[in-house]
Amino acid sequence: MDAADTRFHTPFGTFNLQRYPARPREPLQAWCAADSLLLEAAAALDAGSRATVVAVNDDHGALALPLAASALWTDSALSALALAGNAARNQSPLPAITWSVATPPPATLLVMRVPKQLAFFTEQLARIATSQRPGTRLLVGGMDKHLSPHTARLLEQYIGPTERHRGERKARVFSARVGGGRSGGCQAEDAGWIRYHCRPLGEELRALPNVFSADRLDGGSALLLEAIGALAPVQRLTDLACGNGVLGLAALAGGLAESVLFCDESAMAIASARDNAQRLFAGRETSVQFHHGDGLLEAQAAAADLILCNPPFHLQHTVDEYAGRRLLSQAARHLTDSGQLCLVANRHLRYLPLLQRHFHQVESMAGDRRFGVWLASRPRR
Repeated sequence: MDAADTRFHTPFGTFNLQRYPARPREPLQAWCAADSLLLEAAAALDAGSRATVVAVNDDHGALALPLAASALWTDSALSALALAGNAARNQSPLPAITWSVATPPPATLLVMRVPKQLAFFTEQLARIATSQRPGTRLLVGGMDKHLSPHTARLLEQYIGPTERHRGERKARVFSARVGGGRSGGCQAEDAGWIRYHCRPLGEELRALPNVFSADRLDGGSALLLEAIGALAPVQRLTDLACGNGVLGLAALAGGLAESVLFCDESAMAIASARDNAQRLFAGRETSVQFHHGDGLLEAQAAAADLILCNPPFHLQHTVDEYAGRRLLSQAARHLTDSGQLCLVANRHLRYLPLLQRHFHQVESMAGDRRFGVWLASRPRR
């Protein structure tokens, strides 16, 4: 397979953009037609050279760098790393990073890719409505196959009258100005939180809207929670790709681990895991740590005795097991010599050869029609 072109031609110049993380001969580009349409729409505005631009949900810097954005508002540590790498590659100033759990900084123009989760999109619009001055421009774009039929209605509800631009290249852009919406935005302290009763824990768990399975216990995690009852207690456990923290919290509650490190690339996931740990294990602050980043890379923690992982199998909208494979490779390097990785994954994903390459012993612990649970022991050095 040929590597994708890295030269992104825009109205603001040509940029060399690479994805992060990238495979050898990376087949996917670091931008899409929605990025191109958003930049064309921005170039057509009469904003002038003094416009203060904030990019929103920019995956690899395809918006922030051509627009010389002052900031990127994002949930993703991977996107922040991609932006940093591409800014250096193009000798461009590095925009500031504002995480999704905070409000976006003031701007005269926000240029936004529609996120995957509709609830997250709604929450972002509510924050924009309450944090930006009336008259602030908002450009929103996405690929047709990813756009909700409610996109324009939500923009009108939260932001104001919305113009639907003509669709091109299987993508579409919408534009609006802050100040004409009918909703009050996210002002309550618990606004945006999603709740469900987690039966294995016997407790209510909360999550912010961009967290995987925020409103229910997913089938893979439920199967893994059943399987870990057979494991011996350990001192240090890592919940890798933790989401709302359900796996690590269950390990603490059941006495499987004395301490837990929660890791995720999503700022909302880390905030959700922290919130649940503080509510359910008040007074045990020394038992929990949190790392927001690219899996276990740069994590400042001792090697784990056990890692629990329900890895993602998407890269943004693309079904791709590469994200999960990277996490499994990282896990092998962050375990003690006798450490174990307990993994749940969809049956169609080809993780077994990778586990056998990184661990001396791999065994199947449980399975159902959709998922399998693997226990990998003694990482190969």
